[in-house]
Amino acid sequence: MELFEDKVLATVSDHQMLADGDNLLVAVSGGVDSMTLLAVLQRLPFKLGLAVFHLNHGLRPEAEDEAKMVAEYAKRHSLPYQIEKIDYDLHDQKGKSLQVAAREERYRLMEAAAERFGCNKIALGHQADDQVETVLMRFLIGAGPEGLAGIPPVRGKFIRPLIEVGREEIEAYACALKLPWAEDSSNAQLIYLRNKIRHSLIPYLCHQYQPGLRGRLKETAKICREWNEVMEQLKDEVLIKWGLKLNSCGQLGKPTEGYLIPIYKWMALPIALQRLIFRELFFSLASPGAYLEFAHSQAALQLLTGEDRKQINLPGGIICRKENNNLILKIEKGDQEKISKKEDDYFITLKIPGFTTLPGGKGGVESRWMVSEEAPKDWNQVSSLESYLDADKIVFPVYLRTRKPGDRFYPLGLKGSKKVKDIFIDCKIPFSQRAQYPLLVDEKENILAVIGLRPDQRYRITEDTRKVLYLRFYPETDSRSRRLP
Repeated sequence: MELFEDKVLATVSDHQMLADGDNLLVAVSGGVDSMTLLAVLQRLPFKLGLAVFHLNHGLRPEAEDEAKMVAEYAKRHSLPYQIEKIDYDLHDQKGKSLQVAAREERYRLMEAAAERFGCNKIALGHQADDQVETVLMRFLIGAGPEGLAGIPPVRGKFIRPLIEVGREEIEAYACALKLPWAEDSSNAQLIYLRNKIRHSLIPYLCHQYQPGLRGRLKETAKICREWNEVMEQLKDEVLIKWGLKLNSCGQLGKPTEGYLIPIYKWMALPIALQRLIFRELFFSLASPGAYLEFAHSQAALQLLTGEDRKQINLPGGIICRKENNNLILKIEKGDQEKISKKEDDYFITLKIPGFTTLPGGKGGVESRWMVSEEAPKDWNQVSSLESYLDADKIVFPVYLRTRKPGDRFYPLGLKGSKKVKDIFIDCKIPFSQRAQYPLLVDEKENILAVIGLRPDQRYRITEDTRKVLYLRFYPETDSRSRRLP
């Protein structure tokens, strides 16, 4: 036990996480990690004021028992505690994915509880194996140094004292102290990417390729964090030189009009700084939960040497345009959606991952990333409301738009191209309902799928597919699966 506590103490000291007199809100799910976190914080040589926070999502049958266990532990140790219970409805998340909405609500409730208890810091139970899984998962789905830095030991008021100790050490410590804890049944379900990485991929890679994989990935995260610190400092120096104000956290406030930066200022910077500053400007403008892929930043930076007055549409309701030797980045007007002049037509950016609500009450489209193993092998078993596309064949960003006269695509399973109008006829879709089905298109308006009916043959998943874009259509009235003839 002493060795474990010494390792946690070293982590706390190295990252200056705690000091005598700190009041600490401890997020306790009831699993072994968070129960151990609470117990070790009680035993560290600091004069701390501890309070317990537990969030019951109400998504699993054992959730009530976990909440009761956490409450009983807090009472037994005379610790103030707060139990919250919330439910989530995908259609009430204002375009956000369930995961994004849940995370935002969780952090909001933690910060509210910390304020209520007078806590200046919030402790989370992430540990070394979580770090390893996160770095590998981000590598698989695509990430730069920011993503490969993994889970930060300290982020503002949030601290992670267990980030340098692994799951086996934690369980041994918990057993030695005879701590109660609950097993999350969802952690064993291989339908989730993180669980596949934890239970299948990492053991396989350790056995077949690199026994020290966990240590190497932790080192990678540390190197990337150190690299990011240098780049962040350089980025801040440039922003200040450009006359852009930073808040106390070193972040840009959200401007009302956007940014207009002369091209010559961009061209004076190395490409790595160009990309980093572009991301900073984008996220200061974009709506919460917005994402930015490599292809997005690459397309924006290509405007620097491209034609004047060329414009691209980015996620989160942002447009980027080159005009009069300036790069303009601003929020798109019209509820942050690109809508055509015809009243009932629309052309909007698909949120990935997330839920994109279609204008006029026409339903919406849920999207998320998958790895190929998660996609079905038999297309005949797939609801027509779902589409699985090879993400590597797509040029992002992508958009949802209404059908235009003469639109053609290559329907999955058929030879050659066909008019979208003829697909509606084949599927016996009444004329009055055809406007309900959006088309997924890329920047050049190549049709990737008729959402709710059929994807394009050219973007189908194959044996060589690595990354999958999954789409699920939620029509305005009819949510039943349709089969194509």
